[in-house]
Amino acid sequence: MKHVRTAIVRGAICLAALGIWVTTVGANPAPTISVTVTIQNVSVTASGPIAFGVVLAGSTTVSSSHSDVVNDGNVTETYSLKLTNPGGWTAKQAAPGVAEYCLSAQFNSNDAGTFSYLDHALTTTDSTCSASKFAGDETGLSVVKTGARSLWFKFQAPSSTTVWTEQTITVTITATAD
Repeated sequence: MKHVRTAIVRGAICLAALGIWVTTVGANPAPTISVTVTIQNVSVTASGPIAFGVVLAGSTTVSSSHSDVVNDGNVTETYSLKLTNPGGWTAKQAAPGVAEYCLSAQFNSNDAGTFSYLDHALTTTDSTCSASKFAGDETGLSVVKTGARSLWFKFQAPSSTTVWTEQTITVTITATAD
């Protein structure tokens, strides 16, 4: 009986060792996880300049060409636009008077559409694009990476001015990630 118990204990030990060996030898390798990361890049480019040439005081001129605005970042972006006044003139979001002008901007695919002071006139503070702000048949809202938009301009000259030299109005486009 003692030999039977010893045989049973030895058999149990062998089975346990065999189970551990089979589990270890037959086990799948430990799983691995690849972790990747990309740093967000918010960036926009624009072609230019836009040249209106010589215009009459009190006249309105729409640009004959557009600026190509491209999301060259790696995320979807929404744009904000603003302008910087040239010396001697002040931007107005209505019909301009003496030493005042109105510069409007609109995203539109083929040519400039209809402009309104409310939706298209630029100011000296950032204005965020929306479904209507600076919109034509395109918008500056939620532009996918590599997405391109055509930005057209309308210039309304001062009713009168003492500034007769070429003026440069800087338009700044800022991109933010959606």
